[in-house]
Amino acid sequence: MGHIAGKEEILKQLRKRLHQNPIGLPEHPSVYEILAILFTDKEAEVGSKFPFGVVTIEELQRVTGMNKDELEEILKGMMKKGLVITSKKDHEVRYILSMSMVGFFEFTFEAISGADTRLPKHTGMGSRIFFTRDKPGSGSPLQRCPSKS
Repeated sequence: MGHIAGKEEILKQLRKRLHQNPIGLPEHPSVYEILAILFTDKEAEVGSKFPFGVVTIEELQRVTGMNKDELEEILKGMMKKGLVITSKKDHEVRYILSMSMVGFFEFTFEAISGADTRLPKHTGMGSRIFFTRDKPGSGSPLQRCPSKS
């Protein structure tokens, strides 16, 4: 039971971190289901601690407390799924955590939807989270589509 509570807490921290991006990730029941599919426990832990902007492996080591080899393996898995993007500067690899709306929804569902049979069921969740029909000015932290009423 503690493991489930621990995973739920890590996913809440991850969602909170992702929500701080320019395009946030609002609170919604489907969000946690999606995050649980996309991120392993270790990936969610790393993502929840990811600094803003482009960072080096050494910076990630400092905030996560993980050794370089373990962290590189976790980051490789995240890169395969489009959860992390890399760049090089001065021959050094740098990492950035993908944003949710313009980021892992596109990268992940494009990259692995054919390989993971759970994803086709969940691809509509992004629409439910980010584009809901409601009255303008209802206080949603993200894009809202005005109702026709």
